[in-house]
Amino acid sequence: MTPIEWAGIGAGALAFLISFFPWYSFSFDGPSLGFDTSGSLSAWNVGILGWLPVLMLIGAGVVVLLPHLGNDVPNRATIWLGLAAGAVVLILIRWLTLPDDGGLGSLAGSGYSSGAGFGLIVGLLVAIASAVAAFLTFQAAQKARPAGGPAMPPAA
Repeated sequence: MTPIEWAGIGAGALAFLISFFPWYSFSFDGPSLGFDTSGSLSAWNVGILGWLPVLMLIGAGVVVLLPHLGNDVPNRATIWLGLAAGAVVLILIRWLTLPDDGGLGSLAGSGYSSGAGFGLIVGLLVAIASAVAAFLTFQAAQKARPAGGPAMPPAA
């Protein structure tokens, strides 16, 4: 296995682990009520734009691993690139659509704050790493393909 393949497999495993960390965090400091409350949501609780990219990265890791377990995957680099790039886009959309007070509007000065959590940020970095590795593999596969012919199998 090449280091680039390890990046794809590791990204899938890390995406699964990081999906249980906070992807969205919020807190409310209620001075007039005399209590503080805070919470967070994991990728599995922030909606389809949280858990679908995680499943896509896990799937990409499986696609990278399968040839090493004796199962041929035609167009492996293309599938990996599509899954990883799709995961990046979905995580970015999730981040942009999360409710965020941003210190503006009626929430300013209310003691309420919210935004992207640690898991979402690391999840995005993991997805980007997998997409870059997939792109490098895709480029190598395109260079190895003879003009107008089928793709050559990768060297073992």
